[in-house]
Amino acid sequence: MESSDGPELPSQVTCFEILPRLPSKSLMRFRCVNLGCNKHTHLLLTASDKTTKQQHFFSLQINQQGSRTPAAHLLTLQTPPTENERLYTAQCMNGLACLYLSNTSAPKQTDPNHPVRIFNPCTRESISLPHTSPASCTAHVTHHFGYSPLTNEYKVLQVQKLIPAVGDVHFMFKVFKMGASLWRHIEVDLNDISFDPLNFPLHRRSVCVNGAIHWMHGTHNPIVVFNNEDEKFRVIPLPEDYTCFTHLISYPVGNIVGVGGYLGLIESRYAVPFYTIHTDELLLQSSGLSRQNPACMKVILYNMKNESLRRSDIVFPDKWAYLTRTRFKLLTSYEESIEPLIR
Repeated sequence: MESSDGPELPSQVTCFEILPRLPSKSLMRFRCVNLGCNKHTHLLLTASDKTTKQQHFFSLQINQQGSRTPAAHLLTLQTPPTENERLYTAQCMNGLACLYLSNTSAPKQTDPNHPVRIFNPCTRESISLPHTSPASCTAHVTHHFGYSPLTNEYKVLQVQKLIPAVGDVHFMFKVFKMGASLWRHIEVDLNDISFDPLNFPLHRRSVCVNGAIHWMHGTHNPIVVFNNEDEKFRVIPLPEDYTCFTHLISYPVGNIVGVGGYLGLIESRYAVPFYTIHTDELLLQSSGLSRQNPACMKVILYNMKNESLRRSDIVFPDKWAYLTRTRFKLLTSYEESIEPLIR
């Protein structure tokens, strides 16, 4: 029987129409035989509807031609009916997104009264993590998503800052491991760490690289590291020719980024690298998307090899055209994954 090469289905159809309907076991078998299923980078976008108090999430595949690819709707979540708008933000690891509510006046200080979610944009599977009650004197709560390649474990680090302090305790740390049923409290002796924790800006965006979560300290020179395997804090000194006060990037973007498995430090207030993608290009854009007309927005990509720039346009389907009056935000980038959320 002769084989014929028929037309190839667009990846948008495969990922968002076919894969979400398959059971997890079938998806895992598919991953074993299809080595190219997570080859392309996608952008995770969001827009909120103040009238309905809903937040919509979209995915856009980055291509190498720069042609207009329609964004696909992934998920709609209800936001709290509060006076100050609270929206979900996201961190991605290996195609899984950690979604948590934040206050727009302080984008990384999450709302402890709503559960953290783990969401797979490819399969559209979503789970809510168990509720964990904050201490009565908690000033704010932050969450940071990490992955350990050695143990193949996904973890969410929760940090509660206590004001006033309870005795000598200024922070409370908890960890949730995917597959567990409860958050687990971890002991951290602040006297044993070589940085000032009281001035540590945990609200800054963190970057997980090689099994560890990284932050810039902000007021001092080290990079603060939380190891996902032994759950210990340590510090990495900055390069001698780098001065964080000189090159400080405006909050909340921060001045640290992951580049091809390495940490990158930003030295300019302009064209901030947001993420790297599968084409080895840097996404140069703040979290807000630039727009040329009400129905089309764009991001800028920088090719590090030939030092050239290109524009990638974003087009939304007609069904969601009414949202174009809303400010869209770029949350993060991710690669397609069929990793099951329940193991």
